[in-house]
Amino acid sequence: MTKQDERMRLRKRLLERAVELSTTNQWEDAIATNRQLLQLGQDAECFNRIGKAYLELGRFEESHAAYEDALRLNPSNVIARKNITRLSDLASLDGRGVREELRHYADPQLFIIETGKTALTTLTNVATRQSSLRLVSGEEVDLQYGDKTVSVVDGEGYVIGQLEPLLAQRLIELHQDGKGNRYSAAIANLDGNQIKVLIREIFQTPEHRNTVSFPGKLGGDIAHFRTYIRDLPSRYELDGDDLMEDEELSDEDPSVEVEDDFFRSGAGEEEEVRLEELEQDLNTNDEDEEEG
Repeated sequence: MTKQDERMRLRKRLLERAVELSTTNQWEDAIATNRQLLQLGQDAECFNRIGKAYLELGRFEESHAAYEDALRLNPSNVIARKNITRLSDLASLDGRGVREELRHYADPQLFIIETGKTALTTLTNVATRQSSLRLVSGEEVDLQYGDKTVSVVDGEGYVIGQLEPLLAQRLIELHQDGKGNRYSAAIANLDGNQIKVLIREIFQTPEHRNTVSFPGKLGGDIAHFRTYIRDLPSRYELDGDDLMEDEELSDEDPSVEVEDDFFRSGAGEEEEVRLEELEQDLNTNDEDEEEG
């Protein structure tokens, strides 16, 4: 393995770690890991992740600086531009919009589209502009069932908005006060006061085995889901071919699995030692910079 190969392997490992730290709300560690990544090469998306981490910590000035660095490398970076605007809006909110509870991200499997089992809908009766500002794409939300309405609630218990009436009626009938089907939901896209939510059937009772949860128009904008995938965090950034309909899903190619599994179990011991040494060098550089 060449030195360049080792650096590429290390970059992949650090990237996986950085994304996982972000999705488990370990923001300080995520920042440190992304800083290590930057030592392997300047990257706009890396600065975006740093900006996101600082934003979640309520450190808005540092977040703004990171997004500016992303724009310096890529002036057309949409994520950086949107978040700089969002930072300005958050600064005007009570408590600057800092979350009291940790944010939880939905399982990535939620974003694999299955005909009849997934729906993409625009919320109605959105509470306030503040509601959308406190949210991010990919964030897990809860469905709160009423007699005639289904409300969407964030992790802090705030009502964000409601499902449109026909879709709400459908879910109420199938949910049966918790005795029927179960559904998960996540924020798919945010555009001002327009909030799109992806809903997925995660459990179907035997009595509903011949009933499709989201037939026809009840699937909403699901056919256009690819339009919104760019706004999801890197954990959900799938290629177009990965957003397959259920009948297109097939077994993975075993030859690919070995490569994908490299950082979990597929690498040889000698290669792992080299990667550990290279990573230690990066940590040493970080310590030297702090001392300096």
